[in-house]
Amino acid sequence: MTEVIVHEMKYYGGKVNSDIDVVNYSNEYYNDYRRICCDCFRNLSIATNQNPDSFYTQEEMNEKKSNVFIMFIDKEMVGSVEIHENIIDHLFVNPKYQNKGYGKKLLFFAINRLQEAGTDEITLFVADLNKEAVQLYLNNGFECINTTIENWGE
Repeated sequence: MTEVIVHEMKYYGGKVNSDIDVVNYSNEYYNDYRRICCDCFRNLSIATNQNPDSFYTQEEMNEKKSNVFIMFIDKEMVGSVEIHENIIDHLFVNPKYQNKGYGKKLLFFAINRLQEAGTDEITLFVADLNKEAVQLYLNNGFECINTTIENWGE
């Protein structure tokens, strides 16, 4: 087990707009989704003694498909974000498209979707080890409201 510092962050920014097109997850995307997600979280998984290739089964992904939104450019998967109730989760961007503003676009899509649904409190959780994600959230209206230490890995 590895102790991991996890920040709970709450959105305090204003109303955002989103103009990106996304689609819900479906099984036809499974292999690409799995590969890109594992690649994006590989360093975090290794740092926390988790198997970097461990992933949801197709059945598990299918159960949450209405909450998983994927962005494409010319049929290539750019990134994805999950939304569960008032929580933004599993936001990732294909390494090929990182540092080009797509993480922010996916974040704003999720915030906008929750705002349009009337959600007052938007929350996310991020490992302190994921410095780029922490900075993305802090730069875009999120503030840390709680920090805990969790035990991850085997």
